[in-house]
Amino acid sequence: MSNVKMAIILLAGGVGKRFNKNISKQMISYSGVTVLEINIKNFQKHLKNIPIQIVTNKQDLSKVSQLCNKYQLLTPVLGGNERQKSSYNALLALKKINPKYVLVHDAARPIISAKVIKEMVNYSKKDVFCVAPVLKVRDSIRTISSNIIKGNITKENKVLIQTPQLSNYKILKYYLKKSKKIFEDESSVFLENSMKVIAIEGDPLSLKITYDKDLKLLEPHLTKNYITKIGNGFDIHRFGNSKNLKNNFIVLGGIKIRDTRPLIGHSDADVLLHAITDSILGAINKGDLGSIFPPSDEKWKNADSSIFLKHASKMLQNENGKINNIDATIICEKPKILDYSKQMQKNIAKILNINSQRISIKGKTSESIGFIGRQEGIAAMVSTAIQIKDTDIQ
Repeated sequence: MSNVKMAIILLAGGVGKRFNKNISKQMISYSGVTVLEINIKNFQKHLKNIPIQIVTNKQDLSKVSQLCNKYQLLTPVLGGNERQKSSYNALLALKKINPKYVLVHDAARPIISAKVIKEMVNYSKKDVFCVAPVLKVRDSIRTISSNIIKGNITKENKVLIQTPQLSNYKILKYYLKKSKKIFEDESSVFLENSMKVIAIEGDPLSLKITYDKDLKLLEPHLTKNYITKIGNGFDIHRFGNSKNLKNNFIVLGGIKIRDTRPLIGHSDADVLLHAITDSILGAINKGDLGSIFPPSDEKWKNADSSIFLKHASKMLQNENGKINNIDATIICEKPKILDYSKQMQKNIAKILNINSQRISIKGKTSESIGFIGRQEGIAAMVSTAIQIKDTDIQ
């Protein structure tokens, strides 16, 4: 393998002290795919048959080893207390491969520009010390101390440095071993030793995850293979003819509402949960409530409708989908839905294990018109939006 011209080093050894999570930022998962795995897939897409050396920490070593086996990467190595120690450990691990260049990348930058990679490959065909992607500074720069702005700095000839950076393997390894200084990245090592560092245009989307807010900025781009689908649900049940209200009640949104004639149905006749269930099933193309829980089956007689909703939720999870929001309208003259909507909202959120703010429940009357206006029954209409993987993307 001595003729391999380039190798990739993925630095994933940090524990993210500035990151407010109990997990390494590179191990955060989006729909079952970690940030580190996104990096691997992106590099293998643009650079086929190039060895990848991952640097990890002790707590993630087992999971990273599994990823390396899955993608046929080099055996991972443990990092050090500083970034340059981690880089040096990776360089030592590449001794047998002995590439001419290494492409060193921070795994906390999951979005990798194809244009940047292409330019790096072009420079790997030449004799260079280091090549780094940069962004021009667009905002004004000031110095600050204790939250007080102290002075002006011109933004002329100032740039922000990104990764991946292309570095001469032997020279980088030599100076990292020799130096006692702490360097922020590979380009600073070469600059410290008066060697030319070539700048190429970086990518603003190649944002490094440092703080929680960075995840919010990156999330739409990390889930770009996912689409929003909408399912509609409708259900209607009529009231029974009993005039005795003492023990009569209806179940709506999983909540018992007393002093009203019961609704007639094979299960508990919860029109709201039935409509929500159908809307979820519709969004994932899995039929409807009646096809999965047929009313002809005595097993479901007087059944709690939360069973149906939980089953639909499980089917959605099996498709790697999640609920964006639920918008429900209950149509009836009585009861007054506003009096119970918050309680129903919280109960449905608990059943689906989602934030209650994702659920909207509204009540409408039919202005005394027709079947519902004559207080003969209740109907519910629901639209549910889900986020799910786009099956058209291969």
